[in-house]
Amino acid sequence: MSEDIRAIVDGYCRTWDAGAPEGLIDEVFSVDTIDHNPQPGQGPGIDGVKMIIGLYHAVFPDLRVTNEDMLVEGNRGTLRWSATGTHEGDQLGVPATHRTVRLTGIDIVRIENGQVVERWGEANGLEMMQQIGAS
Repeated sequence: MSEDIRAIVDGYCRTWDAGAPEGLIDEVFSVDTIDHNPQPGQGPGIDGVKMIIGLYHAVFPDLRVTNEDMLVEGNRGTLRWSATGTHEGDQLGVPATHRTVRLTGIDIVRIENGQVVERWGEANGLEMMQQIGAS
């Protein structure tokens, strides 16, 4: 069971990567997944997740996310990740700087029936904004 959870958490990490295979989000997330730390403007469920992932890919089209560490307990997985990408979009209110930025975070996901049904996440967004020169 824990190996199955590990594979799902690893798939969750890959959904954020710009090189993720088409359809991976639908495979990993439940349609009615609950994001306990939604981004501004993020709607509910999988459509909200797709919108936020799409936003990150528009801002950082070469976004690469690395699974740095994972812990699994029961039906929950905790993931410590890092990401790098080149700031090419202005959706964050800052014109493209073409700078490479690094972001780190920790996410916890709860799995049911082979999919993520809940997500809690914290990322170092302030450091990212500083790297692109946001005031």
